[in-house]
Amino acid sequence: MLILKKINNNVALAASDDGREVVVFGKGIGFHEMPYKLADESLIQRKFYNVPESLQDMVGTLPDDVLLAASDIACFASQQLGCKLSGGLPFILADHLQFAVQRDDDQLSAPNPLEHEVAFIYPRELEIGQAALAIVQKHTGVKLGQNEATSVALHIVNAEVDGMGRAKDMDFIMKSTRVLDEVTHSVEKQLGCSLDTASYSYIRFLAHLRFLVRRLCKGKCTQTENSSLFMQAARDFPEAYQCAYAINRVFEKEFRQSCSDEELLYLMMHINRLRSASQTE
Repeated sequence: MLILKKINNNVALAASDDGREVVVFGKGIGFHEMPYKLADESLIQRKFYNVPESLQDMVGTLPDDVLLAASDIACFASQQLGCKLSGGLPFILADHLQFAVQRDDDQLSAPNPLEHEVAFIYPRELEIGQAALAIVQKHTGVKLGQNEATSVALHIVNAEVDGMGRAKDMDFIMKSTRVLDEVTHSVEKQLGCSLDTASYSYIRFLAHLRFLVRRLCKGKCTQTENSSLFMQAARDFPEAYQCAYAINRVFEKEFRQSCSDEELLYLMMHINRLRSASQTE
């Protein structure tokens, strides 16, 4: 492997044998005069592909133990979720964890205001965030508070959404998380019951909402081809229609986007499943 550029003594920019650019981590890798051919690739402890150029310089400021912890968390998250995450996730996580560890040293810790919403909307990512605390403690010896599990979960969600991991996307994630929690409470109010957030019907409903929000914000809402079917369903299931209409008002208020008749029809179908599930409990 050809080592191209020093980032710090243990991190460097390299070119893999197939010509891809890769950030590599290993003791003393960046200590030599650049460029040079690394003969013993067993010295490489971690390889990071698809790292945005804007993040490469930041890597040099990260402590080795925090970087290794963040790398293990990103790998664990990808395995658990069964999907490819942003190449910048390990470094964004490491940057966040570095400050979290420093705050712990200074005995500064504040609750995450989105803990409740994340538990509702992103339970799998929150489980990964909770497992991440043990990974951080293993590498750094620092036991972070449970509030950090929520922060890690949000970074993972951000890496899932568009694979870019840019800070400005986190604002959207936080906003959409609050909105989806608001939608859940709106449905409960309309149906007059508490939803079982662990049920299959709710998980399917939530997955549909997450993708719907993404489509709305990208201006890719499904164009209606079933207006007549929607009108018939609205007459046959007025409670589900009122519930879907209330959800649409939330989207209009928060995202300035409105669902098509076809999207409202899909929402009504999910709402009917939720109502049926609540009635059988």
